Amino acid sequence: MFLRSMFAVAAEMGALCGHLPERGLTPGVILPGSHTMQAFAQSGVLLYQLSSAPLADDEVTLVGTVKSRFLAPVVPGDQVVLDVRADRLSGHTFSFSAAVTVEGRSVAGFRGAMSRVTVQPAGARPW
Repeated sequence: MFLRSMFAVAAEMGALCGHLPERGLTPGVILPGSHTMQAFAQSGVLLYQLSSAPLADDEVTLVGTVKSRFLAPVVPGDQVVLDVRADRLSGHTFSFSAAVTVEGRSVAGFRGAMSRVTVQPAGARPW
């Protein structure tokens, strides 16, 4: 199973402000997170939920590991395409990968794993 997702890089993205001011580049990793890596994780969660039984009310998905390789810069105006593939689904663990391209040119690759876990109630809502 696979999922294709896309996001457009806007010059107004917060991560670009002050990052190499003479040439806006989309950083691969900026704490607390990167747009590209975040798009990979979110696409993986969607693919996992499409590939397995629906989450129960007391379950969440947790991304456990991500390996990344950035191959080329991504700049404002680019449309970043993520082709995310389900590599393995074993019990509550899901392994997935993505090829990331801009206009057919490889710019990054990712491999990741996530699992579904049951969470304990946090108590009564304060409102």
